[in-house]
Amino acid sequence: MARRSMRLVEYGKPFQLAEEEVPTAPKGGAVVKNEYAGVCHTDAHSADDEFSGLAPLKCVLGHEMAGTIVEIDPSAELKVGDKVIVYWHGGCGDCSRCQVGETTACLKDVKHWAGITEDGGFSDYVVIPDARLLVKVPDTVAMDAACLLPCSGITAYNAVCTMVPTVQDFAKHSADCAVLLVGAGGLGLWGVQFAKQLLPAGVRVISADVDEEKLATAKEAGCDEALLWGKDVDDAAAVAAAQKVCGSLGAAVAAIDFVNVPATFGRIEKILVQGGMHVVVGLLGGDAPGTVPLMPYVLSRHQMAGVLMGSLPQLKDLMALMAKGKVKPPPISHHPLENVYDVLQDLKAGKVKGRAVVKL
Repeated sequence: MARRSMRLVEYGKPFQLAEEEVPTAPKGGAVVKNEYAGVCHTDAHSADDEFSGLAPLKCVLGHEMAGTIVEIDPSAELKVGDKVIVYWHGGCGDCSRCQVGETTACLKDVKHWAGITEDGGFSDYVVIPDARLLVKVPDTVAMDAACLLPCSGITAYNAVCTMVPTVQDFAKHSADCAVLLVGAGGLGLWGVQFAKQLLPAGVRVISADVDEEKLATAKEAGCDEALLWGKDVDDAAAVAAAQKVCGSLGAAVAAIDFVNVPATFGRIEKILVQGGMHVVVGLLGGDAPGTVPLMPYVLSRHQMAGVLMGSLPQLKDLMALMAKGKVKPPPISHHPLENVYDVLQDLKAGKVKGRAVVKL
């Protein structure tokens, strides 16, 4: 058995095609024949070494994976032939957090991250050290859509779940609530649908982006209002336009920033109602600082939460939601394995509409 992989050989340079033998499944683990791999901004950060060596040279990137089990530890619940996705964010596997599937909060801070610290999905065979991190894909879910769930899907799902309690509380006191989702790319399009499914009925969903075409797609996904935050729109105009469509409260009760650069961070703080929830998701700001006026922040009773992916139980809940046909994936484009580096460059340039996947 041999596998074809695109390996990271030099930061900031095209990947190199490698052909090699597939290792056997480790004790407690599995080997998955990969069918689809999502192309994510996190892959771009890793390829350019923006995580300071977290993704080592010679590794195979790609952490959104869907495929078929070809080998698995006999003690595992799943079996050879099962269609699965990979919860790629593994921890030590032994601490109390990992035992309940909250590996992003591993108490030992162990990072078994497929596609970042270890070989991942830009390959037609993937070795999974812990079979407990595999989630079965129902027949009603397409595999190219399923591969998106372990990162972009679950991140957006967790972000919406994070603001649910705040929105529910406001909805008890106002029939005219609105939430703001900044960014209408792949995560933002997931977010629109999850907001419609998980928030109280009648809560309006507002999308903001710099791209008119992406906003049109967000409208198709179900958002109620679209805000164009182009380069010619200054802060005052952007805030005023948002407040105008937020209804009688004149402010959003919660917001998710799927972009997270200083400009969007600051605008959200000005748009939130008193007691509103600011959910921070995007990594595009890098190390750039965001500014919160300390006294006004306290007086406004704002809440803030950082979201990194979601838990393994949440991924299983999300898969069940997909299986019921409650949400649809963003527009998906398919690409050959050899072109994955070029797709990453398009993603960085904002040229990818929805989500791009590698078809293996």
